[in-house]
Amino acid sequence: MSSAQRTAALLAVLLPLCFSAVGAAELHPGPVVPLCSRSIVFTASYLAQTHPGGGPGFLFRIENHTAAPIRLAEPVPSSAHWYARVGSKWLWRASSGSGGSLVNAIQERGPVFAYRADDNGADPQYLTVPAHGKYEWAAAERDNPVLDYQPRCAHCNYPGERDYKAVFAYAWLPPQGQSVPNLLRCGLRSNLVDMPPKPEAK
Repeated sequence: MSSAQRTAALLAVLLPLCFSAVGAAELHPGPVVPLCSRSIVFTASYLAQTHPGGGPGFLFRIENHTAAPIRLAEPVPSSAHWYARVGSKWLWRASSGSGGSLVNAIQERGPVFAYRADDNGADPQYLTVPAHGKYEWAAAERDNPVLDYQPRCAHCNYPGERDYKAVFAYAWLPPQGQSVPNLLRCGLRSNLVDMPPKPEAK
């Protein structure tokens, strides 16, 4: 058995033991919230131009089918997650922002990590979606760094991958002990959004 094979075998035995010895709370980098019920729907679609000269971006829409208004801290979305097509599957490649990442990538309707604000930041701006109402807006990549097309970065490129999709997400909590009326305390994740093919590498 080669040295590399021995190392791999040793890691296969030790890694599960290491993780089993660490408490679940220590593995979580932040607070966790459930995904919102299907009564709150978050969708997105790609825009080649948000407005003349505005550059590429996305059209977002939140539909609130509940009997109460909901408030979300801006910017929405708070994170973006990029997937590349590998054969017949879509595999995760990169994320940006904070709030909305799945705790367990296998559970697409499972809980998500939330960003918790601190007392030192500026007072957030909120958007409100009325009860049984909807809110729709366009946002350009240049206006919100979270929307930037991350798979083009050097660390995210894999040879032969050109087809990408994006998922946008939101999960935000106020500072510990603060109360915000009608604040959305669950997470949102959008549909898989078709992106234009990545340019061929030269």
